[in-house]
Amino acid sequence: MKTRPQLFLLSLLIVTMVLAVGLILDQNHKTIASDQPSTDISLGVEKSQEVVIRIYYNSQEQLNAVAGELDIWEVHQLPGVGPGSGYVVAAVIPAQQDWLEVQGYRVEIDQEKTIDLQIPTAVLDPRYYYYDNFVNNPNDLYMVNFLQATNITYPDITELLDIGDAWLANHNDYHRDMWVLRITNEDPKYGDISNKPTFFMFANIHAREVTTPEMAIRYIKYLTKGYLGDGGYNVDPDVTWLVNQHVVYVLVTQNPDGRVINEANWSEYWRKNVDNDDGCYDQNSLGVDLNRNSSFMWGCCGGSSSNACYDTYRGPSRASEPETTAFQTFATSIFADWNGANGNDEIVVSPDNASGFFITLHSYADDILWPWGFNPGTAPNDAQLRTIGRKLADITGVMIPTGGIGYLVDGSSDDWIYGKLGVASFTYEIGPNFGSCGGFFPAYGCQDGIDGMSRNFWAEMEPSFVYANKIAATPYITSYGPDTQNLFVNQNKVPSGQPVDLTATVLDQRYTGDPLTPVTAAEYFIDAPGQDATGIAMFPSDGAWGSTSEGVEAVVDTSGLGEGQHYILVHGRNDDGIWGPFTAVFLNTFVVRQWRISLPIVLLSHVRLYNSLMSP
Repeated sequence: MKTRPQLFLLSLLIVTMVLAVGLILDQNHKTIASDQPSTDISLGVEKSQEVVIRIYYNSQEQLNAVAGELDIWEVHQLPGVGPGSGYVVAAVIPAQQDWLEVQGYRVEIDQEKTIDLQIPTAVLDPRYYYYDNFVNNPNDLYMVNFLQATNITYPDITELLDIGDAWLANHNDYHRDMWVLRITNEDPKYGDISNKPTFFMFANIHAREVTTPEMAIRYIKYLTKGYLGDGGYNVDPDVTWLVNQHVVYVLVTQNPDGRVINEANWSEYWRKNVDNDDGCYDQNSLGVDLNRNSSFMWGCCGGSSSNACYDTYRGPSRASEPETTAFQTFATSIFADWNGANGNDEIVVSPDNASGFFITLHSYADDILWPWGFNPGTAPNDAQLRTIGRKLADITGVMIPTGGIGYLVDGSSDDWIYGKLGVASFTYEIGPNFGSCGGFFPAYGCQDGIDGMSRNFWAEMEPSFVYANKIAATPYITSYGPDTQNLFVNQNKVPSGQPVDLTATVLDQRYTGDPLTPVTAAEYFIDAPGQDATGIAMFPSDGAWGSTSEGVEAVVDTSGLGEGQHYILVHGRNDDGIWGPFTAVFLNTFVVRQWRISLPIVLLSHVRLYNSLMSP
């Protein structure tokens, strides 16, 4: 049997006590076929008995009937077969495999993935950030240290927030906090932080998804010092205006207790938190799936399990876990509630002007998803969410905008953010289903496209993160507007008062069948975005509006600009009257100082020089 870190000793003691009083777990129990699949399967098996299987289904209903009880890794459509049929890849114990076969599902073992699952010990590559030094990282890369160092290094634009404790800390055990880094310029001249458009990036709710905190950490670096030559506050104009005028919150890991297990031995494939008091006596199967534990539509629709030993266990009640309550409490403090006092199971339409943007990072599947998980395609704002999702996916160049994950999920974090608060909410499933960059534990080189890896997750994700950040003020509206590219000033450093030529391209870039619309206007602001249609007008370079891609230009009057760095913000409007997101370019101005000597003094000096030369 594989051993757990010391944080599970309490669980072992509980098992010993239970066995002492005569409780015997039936490891060979099989279910009897019925109208609805029964899930009364006792666990307590060796971890080495887990296998990865393919489960074939002939309809969406057939998949949904069992999906809530399974740890599904992948969903595949069979070539040449109609929608709603195919196979899923899932990790199961023998009893679950027997249960599926009794229900009539065709099952095959995936030998390659099973071998990976059953590796005795596999220490996580130390180039990944570990959470803290509970498990030693030879490179001294720890998330907590990184966050603290960033907060110290950038005191004017960052603030490190402790939003709550993970499960062990709430049960008199090892103390791990849930840290959120806030990134925004704290100078009041850029406005009250509580009124700035909010972008929230949320990672590692499932402990084994090691790519997700790496992407979150890279976005923090991108917004502060820059990363791999890109971004950087006061270095990149888009980063600079976003940090000044928006507020970004990054939760690098919501599941630090579970994360630590995979650092010591990633072949554990640990997914849940480490809650050990809900009735599961199998030390390899403890915990609650935090992405099934949110209070909105909790346990509503067959998208989670009531079995405390299953990887999709939703917990004993809505938001029962400290990690979930901390997340929900914090989210309500940074986002406006656009949905009003709707209940946990009440669906309302979110207003078009709802502000805020939420991204939860997962792996893997190369998908972008949006609400609902419990009933895909039926959210009141589905058309708007779909438009945003399509654009985000296209920007990455590798992701597919699928909406739903392919099976039912209830109690998820993105459904809660959208369902309770009305905030635009999206899930990224980063990474492919195959190859060195596939799975929950891809080769580290896939994070940045090094070591000969074929994928560069950061390069793929970064532009879409920036786009989502840009439209956070009104995502349901701004996503329909045109984008601005190729922003250029003919001189980026000029004396104050000298005119500057400004040019750009404004173009409609909606995707996947969304209709393109002509561009009808463009405008710019200096140093701060203003209300739409109140900026300084730009003009079409060809003399007429009406194309879906327009070159635009203006002569910028720099009179009155103080000495130093400024940024010019440009955006365009389409013939639906919708303005798109801003793009920025730097402009530096300086004051010319002239030294003047009065004419009488000059003449006097010349007379004295003449006299000195003529004197004997």
